[in-house]
Amino acid sequence: MLLNRFLPLLSRPLPYEVKIIRDEMINAFSLPGGTIYFTTGIIDFLRTDGEIAAILAHELIHADKGHVMIQTARASKISLAGLLLLVASQGSVGPMILTNLAQIAVTNSYSKDLEREADREGFRILEGAGFPPAAMITALEAMAYDQLKHPYFDPGVFMTHPELSERIAYILEIARERGFPLHRKNALHLLSPSVGEEEERLVLRLDGNPVWSLPRGGENERLLEEISAKIEAHLQMETPPFEIQVLSLGGGKALRLGPALILSEPLPSGAEPLESFRNALVHSLGKARDTHPGAHYLR
Repeated sequence: MLLNRFLPLLSRPLPYEVKIIRDEMINAFSLPGGTIYFTTGIIDFLRTDGEIAAILAHELIHADKGHVMIQTARASKISLAGLLLLVASQGSVGPMILTNLAQIAVTNSYSKDLEREADREGFRILEGAGFPPAAMITALEAMAYDQLKHPYFDPGVFMTHPELSERIAYILEIARERGFPLHRKNALHLLSPSVGEEEERLVLRLDGNPVWSLPRGGENERLLEEISAKIEAHLQMETPPFEIQVLSLGGGKALRLGPALILSEPLPSGAEPLESFRNALVHSLGKARDTHPGAHYLR
């Protein structure tokens, strides 16, 4: 289903298909003919359809742009140069080792530029297929955070991908250049408001947790629906907590969320105080961020 949404955005009419390998390793890769492989490990690791689509978009660009064939052609040229040096040095061990290392370094450098293209173009088709563009950021941030839990060594010339932090940084820059708002909550399905009933009260919830309530009746349901819509639009995982504020306004108090006024006094009879509403919003924001701790939200 995810693949079908990308097909109109690809340039090569390959017989694209996605297959799954039962393996705990967090990995995905593509073959020249258009077959994309996901391990069960990466499917379990990714949290939403948007994040799976982000990785799929990256791998589809590898296939669509013929990256394997480009890399193979480049490596062949380097191998020929290495053979000429080997003949000229009459098989001396030193030049052979240096040639080997140079070939690895240059080939990996080419691999990095192809990886960057797969990220850039993958980000483009991810948005074009109607998925949250932030899903590519959240997937890479989750991988970077997971990387911190494991021993790390510098692979030097043997590294084939740009560092995760570098990939995150240039995708963030692409998002800014294209004017895409970076809303991680859309990619992660977090900070989602809803209005429901509980006993004799109407309850506003965020991710299923109550944040404010009113007695049933009158215009209270319409009021909560309006507040819910404002929270959906303005409460983001990137919102600094100090942007959720109770302030004095016209002799009363008002609740500000970023650039928007959410609610102001006088409140309906039986309503909870604005201060408790504000504290509940900040608490919900913290809980949402705790589920995705690898992000630098104020970057």
